[in-house]
Amino acid sequence: MDKTIVFDPRWAGRAIPEKHWHFHRQLLARYGIVLAPGEFSEMLRDIKSGHAQLIEKRSGKRAIYSVRITRLYERVYVLSDGKDIFTAWPPLRKLNEIRRQMNRPKLFLRLRPVVNPDDVS
Repeated sequence: MDKTIVFDPRWAGRAIPEKHWHFHRQLLARYGIVLAPGEFSEMLRDIKSGHAQLIEKRSGKRAIYSVRITRLYERVYVLSDGKDIFTAWPPLRKLNEIRRQMNRPKLFLRLRPVVNPDDVS
């Protein structure tokens, strides 16, 4: 099997800050994803703007967010404090269920208030 490494030319002259390496390693290990230049910033922008879905509050100010990587049509879970991303959270069944419950449409909308027949004069 040929293991030729192909360099993505979009990375020419760019680098990942050392404080973000943990996130990128975990993203590769847990999802098999290597981000293209600018995708990390896009994920952070989605969290700050409210486009990323808040899934679960963790300790302190940190929370797990569901973020979509548009290039790959992939959804990943990340741990963030709203200002920075710390790690890629494992794709747990529990988180998928929480996200699905939050996105489930409300099938029955009550248009009129319920009136108790005994209250009607």
